[in-house]
Amino acid sequence: MWLLPWDHINAKLVFMRLLCFALLICFLPGLSIAQVDTSKLYELPTVTLRVPRLSGGLLGQPMAITSIERSAIFAAQQQLSINEYLNEVPGLFALNPGNFAQDLRISIRGFGSRAAFGIRGVKILVDGVPETTPDGQGQTDNLDLGIIDRIEILRGPSSGLFGNASGGVLSIATEDRVAAPFFEAGATFGDFNMQQFQVKAGFKSGRTHYIIHGTDSETDGYRQNSGMKSTTVNAQAMHEFAKHSTFKVLVNYTDSPQADDPGGINADAVIADRRQARDRNVSFQAGEAIDQFKIAAILKHNKINTNVFYSNRNFYGLLPFENGGIIDLKRDYWGHSFQYHLTDFDPDKKDEFGHKLQVGYSIAQQDDQRERFLNQMGTQGATTFNQLESFSNLGIYLLEELQLTNGWSAMVSLRYDWNKLKAEDSFLSNGDDSGEINLSAFNPSLGINYLVSPGTHFYTQFSTSFETPTLNELSNNPNGQGGFNADLTAQKARNFEVGLKGILNGKLQYDLAYFFIRTQDEIVSFELEDFPGRDFFRNAGETVRNGLESQFKYAFAKNWRFNVAYTYSDFYYDTYVTGGDDLSGTQLPGVPRHFGSASLRYIDADGFFARLQARMVGVTYVADGNALDSEPQYTVLNLNLGYKVKVGDWSIVPFFGINNITDEEYSDNLRINAFGRRFFEPAPGRNVFGGLRIRTVFR
Repeated sequence: MWLLPWDHINAKLVFMRLLCFALLICFLPGLSIAQVDTSKLYELPTVTLRVPRLSGGLLGQPMAITSIERSAIFAAQQQLSINEYLNEVPGLFALNPGNFAQDLRISIRGFGSRAAFGIRGVKILVDGVPETTPDGQGQTDNLDLGIIDRIEILRGPSSGLFGNASGGVLSIATEDRVAAPFFEAGATFGDFNMQQFQVKAGFKSGRTHYIIHGTDSETDGYRQNSGMKSTTVNAQAMHEFAKHSTFKVLVNYTDSPQADDPGGINADAVIADRRQARDRNVSFQAGEAIDQFKIAAILKHNKINTNVFYSNRNFYGLLPFENGGIIDLKRDYWGHSFQYHLTDFDPDKKDEFGHKLQVGYSIAQQDDQRERFLNQMGTQGATTFNQLESFSNLGIYLLEELQLTNGWSAMVSLRYDWNKLKAEDSFLSNGDDSGEINLSAFNPSLGINYLVSPGTHFYTQFSTSFETPTLNELSNNPNGQGGFNADLTAQKARNFEVGLKGILNGKLQYDLAYFFIRTQDEIVSFELEDFPGRDFFRNAGETVRNGLESQFKYAFAKNWRFNVAYTYSDFYYDTYVTGGDDLSGTQLPGVPRHFGSASLRYIDADGFFARLQARMVGVTYVADGNALDSEPQYTVLNLNLGYKVKVGDWSIVPFFGINNITDEEYSDNLRINAFGRRFFEPAPGRNVFGGLRIRTVFR
């Protein structure tokens, strides 16, 4: 069970496909690479981080971080799922881009792989404001992809910085500055009656910048009962008082009246008809409708960074069973954070001692009014469950960054979180199941970085994380009662990591990381025969995660960039006994042992841009014990291209894309431990999309 035991021929085939593709796209685009004028080679940029609570450059941080910059390629993407931007991140594995009722499932080093819906175990921040609720549940269905400026991913446990459910962090920065007034519009059309319309406008008044963006999307989906309709509006105003002093207000509204759920099917059903939905999902009209409003205010002034926000989310969901098969959830979520920075550091004197001290706190309150009703073939019946669930959080932290001598630096963080969970039962015909739970945690981390040579950094890190059960997981009580599942507790993880990263000659950027993570009380999902399609949760002793992450970005010629990433994940149960079965030593389901990507990009000054991308995924287990079906290995090839034309003050960008060029048959979602072996949600075959984006600047 240790690093890289090539014990399966399928694993070797995945790696060989990755290697062959890398060699192919390196050498076939033009055999004149050896004759390229080196004075015209494209230089990779130095990245300055915008992740909250971190400062400086990406390379100098003693942790694994990936940064995704906005580029011309964004304009040629379908923009239906943020997964389109994350496919090339090592250590990050995403499923479920096509089931809009379940939302995208993101896992980083295996954290988040159990999520029944939405994102678990990974902290999501948008402009520094948490999108993840204090109980650890997040989603991206209200995120407008057209305003993303940068995405930064912290890979690995980081609760010492961000608290609950920080097995990894997804930090998203949106556009907030306007150089000149502009207007943009776009339309995208694709297979399965997909259509999307976008508008964006920005203007500036003095030192105040205003940007508004709206998107309307709909699709029938690839499978039966998989349609979606959604409208999202984002608006923001940012005022610059001075160079290091800004005040920003963000407003987000999302209305999604339809997101159908086709459900998982077994292997025989996949062979018979990949596009069919599970019959019960059709008869019970499984799916969801949501509307969400969020407002946030952010102040940065010299040494102070603070924000306050409020979010209201209404969720109405239908599940494929009768008893409790309709859920009506009304959520209020608000929070506030404050950070103070004290710096004694001269960046021009790198051989002198210096430090950056940061202290802060965060407060968050989540209130879920949850009701369940009989689902009588899509019609709401009698009440079966009614309770108010709340999650209160107070976190305090200290972060110290030390610049030592002779190329050494260090980072120390300490954080304490106090969490109070409460259920007030209003459905008293079966008794009062009200109760409280206190789940507090202390999380330290320590990282050391050494500048081996200019542009080359070696680091080592110890970090921790904790992950409480969400309110939904606690209220899904296997005994059928209200209140919380008293047998379910928080999971805790300890991460040890070493890495090497840097840039060679401004042309080759590399990132290598090896990690060992031990987790106690891993929370895993399962289903019961009486509630097929509903997930319950339990703790599973200890797990071990050994992994290797690697990424190389090579600007081998002017306008050309090649990227290759590979992840090895040996994740297994160290101790786990359930139902009389000892599952110790078996692989964790939901994450393949081997996965990777390779892509070739071309962007020229005349306006043409293109990307050819391959994703390779190894065999993936779908159930605890590894004895049942598994998802076979697969390779998916995608192409995006576009051309930017200037006509006066107007820019016109026609674009085109092909997903799954080779018509590979695979599943883009796996339902872990599903009852009846209904593990698979087949992905679309070859499909195309295209559209037009226009932009004008007012002078």
